[in-house]
Amino acid sequence: MSILVYGAGGLGLYFSARLAQAGQEVILKARSDAALRGKNEPVSITGDGATEEVHGIRVVDSLDGIQADAAIITTKAWQVEDAARDMSAVLPPDAPVLTTQNGIDAPTRATTFLSNDQVFASTVVVIAERTGPLEVRTIGPEASLTVGSPANQPASRASELISALTAAGVSTTWTDDIAAALWKKLALICSYGGIGAALDANVGQTREDTRARGLVTTAMSEVFSVADAEGVTLTESDFSDDMNIYLKGFSAQTTSSMHRDLLAGRPSELEDQVGAVVHRAQRAGVATPVLDLVYASMAPREAQARRNP
Repeated sequence: MSILVYGAGGLGLYFSARLAQAGQEVILKARSDAALRGKNEPVSITGDGATEEVHGIRVVDSLDGIQADAAIITTKAWQVEDAARDMSAVLPPDAPVLTTQNGIDAPTRATTFLSNDQVFASTVVVIAERTGPLEVRTIGPEASLTVGSPANQPASRASELISALTAAGVSTTWTDDIAAALWKKLALICSYGGIGAALDANVGQTREDTRARGLVTTAMSEVFSVADAEGVTLTESDFSDDMNIYLKGFSAQTTSSMHRDLLAGRPSELEDQVGAVVHRAQRAGVATPVLDLVYASMAPREAQARRNP
């Protein structure tokens, strides 16, 4: 199977490496500097103190002449529409395309240029940080995915891609309610990621401080309230799952990519994560005071990063 991974950030490098190690043909769409290095250098993935070099990944900066059977979009959330436009010219109309972004809007953006039936959404749990053009560092366990179809397509439409991910060591499960899964993940990332960014604190630091931990808990609850107002059913068990991941599932040094981007002065997914919740809360009349504060405190930094990307 030929799989196009669109975006050479931490997640794109991670999926490219694991899929290639499992014997898949991988095409990685990257910027020109990474594509140039990819002609002669492997992708390297570091985790648990060991570094693996992965050869055989085709790194390109243009999709001219490219053919693929499936695609995974691993760009930032605001880049999904451009990625979909680019790949729509080279993918068969029935090729499954998987979005991986945090937030709830990526699948809709992808269908601007791709058919509803071929777009599948996922939630991804993994800490994968890009440390160089072709280098990625992981913290904690291998990735786990929950995959579903916003257009209510059957799992069989994406079965080959799901099988390829599973064979690559990525725990992959199917859900018939991907909207709930996306909101559940958004509650996790908005809470620990948003509070972590506002306080410049990693997960271990917010867990240890009762006040910070309380802010994370409240922020998570606020997202659940907005989801309910949007007609998405999340349960007490879902809330417990999110809290358990935050309290026990993450290593102490974990930070979200939004946090890392904001603190480094790079454009982040603040608008696509915290902003998406805050704006929907305002329209629905739901109070989100903690997330309002996170959004307001980080928005000037985000604006500065976008003026000087």
